[in-house]
Amino acid sequence: MFKNYLKIAWRNISKHKGFSFINAGGLALGMASCLLLLLYITYHLNYDKHFDNIDNTYIIENNQPGDGSIFTVAATPRLLASAIKNEVPDVVSSIRVISYTAEGLLSYKNNSFKKSGLFAEDGFFDIFSYKFIKGSAVNAIKLPNSIVITESLAKTLFGDEDPINKIVKRNNQLPLKVTGVIKDLPANASFQFEFVLPWVMFEDSNPWAKNADWGSNFARTIVQLKDSASPDKANKIIKNIIGRHADGNKNEVFLFPFAKLHLYSKFENGKSVGGMIDQIHLFITLAICILLIACVNFMNLSTARSEKRAKEVGIRKAIGSNKLSLISQFITESVILSLLSTIIAVVIVILSLPFFNDLLGLKLAIPYAQWYAWIIILAIGIATGILAGSYPAFYLSSFEPIKVLKGVFKGGSSALPLRKVLVVLQFSCAVFLITATICIYRQIKFVQEKSTGFDKNNLVEIPLEGDLQKQQQVFVNELKQSGNITDATTLSQSINESGSNTWAVSWPGKDANQQILFDILRGGENFTKTEGMKLVDGRELSAANPADTAGKTVMINQTAANIMKLKSPVGSIIKWGDASMTVVGVYQDFVWGSPYEKIRPMITQFAGGNATVVALRLNQSKSITANVDAITKVLKTINPSFPPTINFVDSDFEKKFQNEKLLATLANLFGGLAIVISCLGLFGLAAYAAEQRVKEIGVRKVLGATVFNLTGLLSKDFMKLVAFSIVIGIGASVYAMNQWLQKYEYRIALSWWMFAAAGLITVVIALATVSYQAIKAALANPVKSLRSE
Repeated sequence: MFKNYLKIAWRNISKHKGFSFINAGGLALGMASCLLLLLYITYHLNYDKHFDNIDNTYIIENNQPGDGSIFTVAATPRLLASAIKNEVPDVVSSIRVISYTAEGLLSYKNNSFKKSGLFAEDGFFDIFSYKFIKGSAVNAIKLPNSIVITESLAKTLFGDEDPINKIVKRNNQLPLKVTGVIKDLPANASFQFEFVLPWVMFEDSNPWAKNADWGSNFARTIVQLKDSASPDKANKIIKNIIGRHADGNKNEVFLFPFAKLHLYSKFENGKSVGGMIDQIHLFITLAICILLIACVNFMNLSTARSEKRAKEVGIRKAIGSNKLSLISQFITESVILSLLSTIIAVVIVILSLPFFNDLLGLKLAIPYAQWYAWIIILAIGIATGILAGSYPAFYLSSFEPIKVLKGVFKGGSSALPLRKVLVVLQFSCAVFLITATICIYRQIKFVQEKSTGFDKNNLVEIPLEGDLQKQQQVFVNELKQSGNITDATTLSQSINESGSNTWAVSWPGKDANQQILFDILRGGENFTKTEGMKLVDGRELSAANPADTAGKTVMINQTAANIMKLKSPVGSIIKWGDASMTVVGVYQDFVWGSPYEKIRPMITQFAGGNATVVALRLNQSKSITANVDAITKVLKTINPSFPPTINFVDSDFEKKFQNEKLLATLANLFGGLAIVISCLGLFGLAAYAAEQRVKEIGVRKVLGATVFNLTGLLSKDFMKLVAFSIVIGIGASVYAMNQWLQKYEYRIALSWWMFAAAGLITVVIALATVSYQAIKAALANPVKSLRSE
């Protein structure tokens, strides 16, 4: 029986090649889109899941109360890890990790490479099960001068030599012994590094860290419990652990599952409120919608061609076929067509994956070696076939044989309305996706065009490393003399990288119970001039002023001045901790952290020895190429051991919009595919409608109807459905986009023209699709259609 179903199914598919091509093409595009989105979703859902005990591993989050809200950071005190180990039962390991200062130059013989690293305590490789190719996890970073490197770095440094016990130098100073080589890290891992150094090395190079007390937050604390069932008990103990060791400290810490760090990293008032998971939910919905749109196409086209199969159904029923056997036959045909579409979809995914990876900056790959991946693909193909073929199967099998054989082709009163409902559903989704894309792009552009408070163009930053730390003034003077830069300053960190802050700022008249978080950015001479900021009041910090270099003066931004409500900020005495400082200048607010968030108050001390980068204002009268070449030449002379690193501030600033741009790109891409799939279905329906009315068209042409009249006649019914779709799609868009925009402090207002543009685009696309078939039918020779009459 099944063999006969296959034969009949194949004959029908091959007999109606055009219909089968449209149906299979729509399904293939839908499944290919779904598979690509599933690869992307799986990539993010599997973040950090390659570690053996990840369900028992936690990162400590630090809730810091102040200014009526709670600010959550992963930075914790130096002493917290050992306190947790000693005071909390069921703790297997508790360690400290730092990644933001470990980058450095690694040298072996005559080869030097700048690589990213990580400082970690002994026990790091016990918690995180990195695969060791050489060496052992047990003793990997016990020695103070040891280093563990990745497989790729080992190849880069040593070629085919055995790396174990080889000596490399860090920053041309510190000799390190290679004690282990691990497999390269997967891209979907939260910690990204090429080498790991012992924690003691961080403390040796940063003496302040050795004596840092409970009020200093700079380390990440990682905790592993005996089992995943005990975090609530541990959380009760560690909640006020900082306050128990430091009277008056109101910070509260808690265990947060490391496996959730990537997806649930957004915190509000001390609780996780989402993050990347919101985007994942959006793309899961998008994948389902696109697949449903493809299935709707199949249903519409199959039921639209019901007349072609009606007599076959009538004869089969007349000779004894029951409804179940007919349903089985039609679903078999649908599944066969779906499986063919699945093969085409896999080919499309393979061909488009390199482009998709370049677009997203990822390395997604089909897991060819994983049997379950093929089971999932096969299941999607079969499920799609059953879903898409279910309604046509029940509809076609419901024909009454007596009526059918008399020429009455009708399977039920609901067939036509449902087909219309499905078309409306398709194009409502299309309108929604077009509106969402317009809204997302407008939001990104709005924030990009919003004043940053500093001039990011023609501004570059160079890390202070190696000999450049001691010769930074020589470096700046030489570039000024050559005319390649106009100004320069030093910074404690990049103008694009926020992170350093404090609650310990007070001023005359401050409420004792008021806690406000202040950002901290240290700057050198000509700070505001180099960065292109407006100096609102007072003066710049200067190396010539002993009070500035001694850290007894600060500059503040306008937000800080407004919060302090001082009559004359310049000259006022404020306190940072126990130290009194004089405000010498007020500068314009500028975007330091997220461009979507409200600007926080900021204080700026003289950078001095705390500087990590030098910022240079390029001379606009010379070409960027000439300026960069000059900077590179001087860097090679002054700091020959380090490869020249020149970071353009405007390019780095654009990276802050990466997530929103990615969201817009994917919405644009898959929204476009959804529209193409919808149009394929509309194209097929229009073709069939024109075919059904071919004699009517012939008569109308003979009676004098024009091509324009006939095109309007055939397009009218479809355009009514599209118009109704626009109304539904816009209604859904208004609600969804309003909800999405609420998470941004600075946001656009939804405008009527966005919805009008989405509606117009949909009408033009639908009209072009339908009109082609309508014009083709209207231009046909009426003699051929009326010959049989």
